[in-house]
Amino acid sequence: MPATNNGDAAHCLASVIRLAENHMSWNSLSVLIEVSVSVLAQQQQEQFVELLWTGPSPSSEIPARRIDQVLYDLIDFAKREILLVTFAAHKITRLSDGLAKAIGRGVRVRLILEFEEASQGQLSMDALNAFPKIIRQGAQVYYWPLDKRERNAHGKPGKLHAKVAVIDDQAVLSSANLTDDAFNRNFELGSLFTGDQILHRLKEHFDGLCADGTLKLWEYPKLQRM
Repeated sequence: MPATNNGDAAHCLASVIRLAENHMSWNSLSVLIEVSVSVLAQQQQEQFVELLWTGPSPSSEIPARRIDQVLYDLIDFAKREILLVTFAAHKITRLSDGLAKAIGRGVRVRLILEFEEASQGQLSMDALNAFPKIIRQGAQVYYWPLDKRERNAHGKPGKLHAKVAVIDDQAVLSSANLTDDAFNRNFELGSLFTGDQILHRLKEHFDGLCADGTLKLWEYPKLQRM
């Protein structure tokens, strides 16, 4: 069976072949696979979810696609818009290079990031520091103002802790920050979503937060003084 970078598809295909062994001819199996592919294509047009993973995988299973690799691929082929939301960012040269190229292609890039000051020191370094000047100038950067945050019993404000990527017609929701540790060493779990319904909900949600002032645009002149 040829290799594939889609762990879910490979697992399903291997299961079909195992169940069909000694029970049907290769011609019948071929027809079954063709029908399955047609159904899968229809599902992908409507709504499709793929498991993503970073970290060790059981030796008995075909590894799921890596979270960082999916982000690189989506960014490299983005044509219209990229929205990234993260708590922390650090040592992301490859991802930054992809974003810079996307900006050069005319792709709209928005970053919703956590900042040390706005979190009252709960983040040790502004996430924006991980991105080079070309991205700071070319992207729209949003932050969550301190006065918009609820506080706990100890007076600590809430954190911008979501990790989301919405890129054209696909979205990644995961536990992974945009950091070298999250991409290469941590246990991280996520999902890749394809389909109009969840994309519409995510875009509507973040567009609404930006429009009503819950998230505010970070002006570049301020960045120059950081």
